[in-house]
Amino acid sequence: MKKLFLSILLCAGLFQSLSAQVYKKGNMTLYAGLGASNVVANALNSVGEGAANSVGPYILGYQYHLTDKLMIGLAYTYQSASTGKQTVTTATDNVSFRTNLNVSTFLSQINYSWYNNENQALILYSGAALGTFSIDSELELVSGNKDLAVLYNGLANGMSYHITAIGYKGRFTKSSKLGAFAELGFGMNGIFNAGLQYTFN
Repeated sequence: MKKLFLSILLCAGLFQSLSAQVYKKGNMTLYAGLGASNVVANALNSVGEGAANSVGPYILGYQYHLTDKLMIGLAYTYQSASTGKQTVTTATDNVSFRTNLNVSTFLSQINYSWYNNENQALILYSGAALGTFSIDSELELVSGNKDLAVLYNGLANGMSYHITAIGYKGRFTKSSKLGAFAELGFGMNGIFNAGLQYTFN
């Protein structure tokens, strides 16, 4: 996974000198990527015995340039995760189980581009996003009375967020609509996320 991220960033760096397409008012961008270690995974690391497993988050989003500096957008994030083994002891029985979760998040974003190089090949930005999440949890029985474990199944939802400390976006060539992005931050999209983007207009 780390090799994939590095490959994307290297490609973006190699081609940025060829890019002269300005990100301007009215541009629309679709993007898809993969993040690492978001707030869900961090929380699960302390639950149960043994290491927690996590896949994702996978990110799909849309951005619109209100100006050449200001961008707004929507993002959908999905992650699956599971805790370590948990054990519940009652007066008559013990039950051990793992909790498997599917986490879906919808975020409204706003980003501000605070640096553009001379030919607009490299754009750096920061931003914030706020939205909602839902967690669908299901128990995987390890041992004991299944009826006791079922009591812990459930669905939760609430507010979610993501802060982008620094982000990069750029097109691969002067005429290409395809490019790459990468971000460092904290929240539902992961501490680090990166991927590909396609820009209209």
